[in-house]
Order: sequence, then structure tokens, then C-alpha cells
Amino acid sequence: MEPKLCFIRESYFINHSEFTKMLDTGNTKKQSRRSHLCVMIAQSGNNFYIPLRNNLGADMRKFGRIGHAIPSQKRKSAGLDYRYALIVNDESDIELPVEQKIPNSHYQKIKKDYDVIKTEFTVYLNGFIKAAKKRRIEKEPLYKESSLVNFLSILKIK
Repeated sequence: MEPKLCFIRESYFINHSEFTKMLDTGNTKKQSRRSHLCVMIAQSGNNFYIPLRNNLGADMRKFGRIGHAIPSQKRKSAGLDYRYALIVNDESDIELPVEQKIPNSHYQKIKKDYDVIKTEFTVYLNGFIKAAKKRRIEKEPLYKESSLVNFLSILKIK
């Protein structure tokens, strides 16, 4: 599958204003202009969208992998941030850009690393689910900032 970069419509962020641990909280315009990568994870049947950030920093921290670095000449610390992944299962909330909105070097790196990104995100997601089932999200540095806390019912976690 080819990686799909898109925007999540502003209406999604307005309709889910109660979500916590989001990037750019309260700034729906900025949220809707951020590029996201669609990752299909077969085990749950949900559509996960991972945001591309200009300043991810180190993708591997002492407590685990938070994302995938996608550096370029201008944005040396850019990358995909797994902590702020969103689940968007309604296609009407997704906007595909008419033209590519990120530098070609970023897109080519995402395309080249897509299978690695899916594997890394699956590991992150499974770790989050395990921590949530044990009620340890707030105690685990890797997951305590995760926006996935907004999707516990969709992930079938009580």
C-alpha cells in the first residue's frame, strides 16, 4: 500500500473539542492544516492518522520510541509522532490535498520507510493497549502524553 498523506478536516476537531492530549489544542485551523499519514493496522480495523511534526526531536527516547524521524535540509528534527496519533474512521473527515504539501524529500523517506513505520507504530499501539488494560498509562512515560486516551472505547478498552 502506498502511504497516504492527508489533512483531517477542521470539523473533526470542532466536533471532538473534548479530546485531551492533542497537538495545538484549541487551534482548529492549525490542527486541520497539519499533514497526517494514514496507517492501516489490520488487527483493529481502524484508520490511524499520525501527525507530521517539524520538531519531533529524538524519535527514540530513553523510555522508548515516540515516532519516526523524517529529517530534511530545512527541518532536521522533523518526524512522525506516534504519541499524537488519531483514529478517524469516517472518510468525510479526511481531506486529500490536490498537490503534495510536504517536501519531496520527506515524502520519499516516508514512502521508503512505510513498512518500518507501520511496524513501529504497531509496537507503540500494542504497548499503549497493554498499558491501558493494566491502568498504567499515566505511569508510563511513553504513553502518558498519548492522544490515544481519547479512543479507549474504540480500542475496546474498559
